[in-house]
Amino acid sequence: MKSIFLDEASSDVCFEVSAPVNEEEGDEDTSDDLFHAHRLVLDTCAPMLAALFGSSDDAEMAVATITDVKPKTKIFHHLLLYVYGGSVPKDDLKVHAKDIIDAANKFSIVNLKLEAEKAYVDSTDMTIDNVMDNLLYADAMNCFLLKELAVDFLADNGEELLDSASFNDLLGLV
Repeated sequence: MKSIFLDEASSDVCFEVSAPVNEEEGDEDTSDDLFHAHRLVLDTCAPMLAALFGSSDDAEMAVATITDVKPKTKIFHHLLLYVYGGSVPKDDLKVHAKDIIDAANKFSIVNLKLEAEKAYVDSTDMTIDNVMDNLLYADAMNCFLLKELAVDFLADNGEELLDSASFNDLLGLV
């Protein structure tokens, strides 16, 4: 399937990835990008992406606009490549892990989400300052590996955490 990835001639659907209306000027990714795809591949491998096009069988190219994937073009490109049987380079997984987790979670690309979560867990140094942010993120995104890492860190460093200013600040926000 990788041979037809982004093949405009054989595609029947298109994703237009663009900046959200409320995004600040001067963002590095302000231009729209088009990603051509195939409804059959999306129906089979990414039903949530396919659902963006409805059930129309028109002869015209169906277009869906994506405005909430950041950084838009690179993350969506990785997501779509993964759907077509490709893989995301390990360096990109590490650098963009949270963005990939967010996009994969939004479009229910479960295996990509798990790969990005693993890369994030492997590349993150859990500290007193970031453990609660990571735990809250893990809980919100259903990232069990990350949640396990954060809970283990809390168990090992509970007393130090209770004395920290960041934990006391967090309690005031809850």
